[in-house]
Amino acid sequence: MLPNIIDRQLLKDATTGVGDAVELNGVRTFTAYIVGNGAVSAGAVQLEQAHRRDYTGTWAPLGAVTTVVANTVAAIPTTGTAKAVRARVTTPITGGTVTVLLVAN
Repeated sequence: MLPNIIDRQLLKDATTGVGDAVELNGVRTFTAYIVGNGAVSAGAVQLEQAHRRDYTGTWAPLGAVTTVVANTVAAIPTTGTAKAVRARVTTPITGGTVTVLLVAN
């Protein structure tokens, strides 16, 4: 089994906003875990990608928007060549928060 190359938190207990961006450094397989904390009744998260972590323009969507569900983990496995990834709350989280974790190997 390969060791994790990246194990980072992109968003923590968020209701709105954009999380920290992570450079993938040549990694081709990663999974984002979108965790609905508490009694979430509405909200969604979009993974985004760009050519570098500090890009200040509009990032490209990566996959579909994920609806955040109360006390539930959504695992989004991805294979590809994204250089940098981040998470954006596209619909504000209501009734709880969201945490997004990224694991790559």
